[in-house]
Amino acid sequence: MTDAYKDIIHILVEPELGENTYIVERKNYMVVIDPGCEFSEIKAILDKSVKPLKYVLLTHGHVDHIKSANSFPADIIYAHEEEVQTLKTPSRNASLWTGKGIKVEGIKVFKGKVFTLDDGITIYHTPGHTPGGVIIKINEALFSGDTLFYDSIGRTDLPGGNSKELQMSLKLIDSLNRDAKVYPGHGEPFILRDSYKVNYFLKDK
Repeated sequence: MTDAYKDIIHILVEPELGENTYIVERKNYMVVIDPGCEFSEIKAILDKSVKPLKYVLLTHGHVDHIKSANSFPADIIYAHEEEVQTLKTPSRNASLWTGKGIKVEGIKVFKGKVFTLDDGITIYHTPGHTPGGVIIKINEALFSGDTLFYDSIGRTDLPGGNSKELQMSLKLIDSLNRDAKVYPGHGEPFILRDSYKVNYFLKDK
């Protein structure tokens, strides 16, 4: 008999910078992606479930995506190894702009270009917006952070940004299922195929 359970995706939007915090309710556990919203808002959703929180996954280390990261145990927080410097350096993660520097340290790391974390969870290293930026695939949902938006891509003029690396990362996106639903770091979710129709950086030449 086929397991018909489908992940439930909760979306919280941080009002100041419009960052999307995602909470994924899987069959047996919960996942938080990019805890940029207030911890109390995230906790309110987690508390409605009896399922344990197993992972806090970071697509990258900019302040608007990590504001509440230190409210979680470090041993369940994961980011790419190339993002460690950004996470622990306020001048690189832009948290100095907020008036209080944030350092996220002692976490677990992904390594390499593709990393399988758990059943149905695959991490793709997509540097460019930051050195350790990733896209997270949970079943057929893609959480693109600030690597890819519906009609644009992440900026590369912040510390650690690299436009050539981001262009290379877009080639990886070409290999993904275009019928997948994308949940970006900012903006509304979209179908990857639709982005190819409007996004200059993805358009089929």
